[in-house]
Amino acid sequence: MNMLTAQSAKNLVSIMLGFGIGAVNTLVLYPHFFGAANQGLVVFLLSASNLLMPLIGFGVSQTMIKFYSSYEKSAQQNFLSFIVVLPLIIFIHDAIS
Repeated sequence: MNMLTAQSAKNLVSIMLGFGIGAVNTLVLYPHFFGAANQGLVVFLLSASNLLMPLIGFGVSQTMIKFYSSYEKSAQQNFLSFIVVLPLIIFIHDAIS
């Protein structure tokens, strides 16, 4: 039980650190570097990325699990690269349109 408590404490500290960094970014750094006029743009871009990522990456993990073993060892790296780059290409295409 001691190991579980120690791991939980480490997770709690890392989550609190992440929230702290996010708060400093949002409250201090964004207004300082982007100004008040662009604060809305930054918030919109972050919100849009959080909403679009599940739609863009829909089914990618299941595709990777299903087809990874069917490729030869030499082609597996190309397949993984394609899986990583494909959502980026779709996002860029949607952003340009």
